[in-house]
Amino acid sequence: MIRTLDELTPEARAWAEAWLDRATAAAPPTLRADVRDDLIAHLCERLDAGAAVADVERVADAAGPIAGGPSTARRWLRQLLAGLGVHDVPGRIAATWWNPADERVLVPRAVGLGWDLNFGAVAVRLGVIEPDAETEPFASTPARAFATAAAVPAALAAAAVLHYAVRGRNLPDRLPAHWNAAGAPDRWTPKRRAAAADVAGTVVPAAVAAWAARSGRPGSERAGLIAGATLFASISATTTVARSLGDGRRAWLGPAMAASGPLAVGAVLVWLARAGRAEEIRRDLEKVHD
Repeated sequence: MIRTLDELTPEARAWAEAWLDRATAAAPPTLRADVRDDLIAHLCERLDAGAAVADVERVADAAGPIAGGPSTARRWLRQLLAGLGVHDVPGRIAATWWNPADERVLVPRAVGLGWDLNFGAVAVRLGVIEPDAETEPFASTPARAFATAAAVPAALAAAAVLHYAVRGRNLPDRLPAHWNAAGAPDRWTPKRRAAAADVAGTVVPAAVAAWAARSGRPGSERAGLIAGATLFASISATTTVARSLGDGRRAWLGPAMAASGPLAVGAVLVWLARAGRAEEIRRDLEKVHD
């Protein structure tokens, strides 16, 4: 075992450095250093100072395929993200936000500290869906249902773009950027900056949702991505509306902004879950007739 790669022979170290460069090439820039450190630790734990190039190559191969770099980088990146507690975020979001079998309305957050709303428990209490409606949530949801769900953030994006395209010239040069507890603006931003933020805040989530709907990822991950995209798009779209209301005080604004995102997300998740349940029933009936 060695403490740093500097303890290797020049030839072995050069090969290791080249391998590290290839292995981390596909990692996001913000995480590349952490992935590289993780890979270095893997090498140091399994090599000694007298290791030859062949020994370094053998240890590197044990980490996974290196051809082209990205496969190994993705493997180590997944491990790093798991260690940071953010591995499989879309799937964890779906499992947290939609768990009809769990009676708790508030559950530990999918990512970070705090609490999330279990829309599945709320739907059960409202009689919208049964607690055991699906064997595995969103596993049977058909592609057309995901496409329909992705249309929600797409519609919000279209509305935001249309709003600034039609009303942009008539809006004041500065728009509200923040509101106090009474619903009155207390901070301002230039109109162009507000428009750019609102359009990006809806268009980007809409693009993510559209990609998720067409991807071949598991149903839970697709549902999590679309639900998350819907939340962000709803917040941005509601902000767009709030900016256009002017300087007046509106006590209802805060509650409306707080409720808009969860209502949209809840509707999307209920739609996907019911579509999945309907598909399961259809398959069961086909088996009976066969």
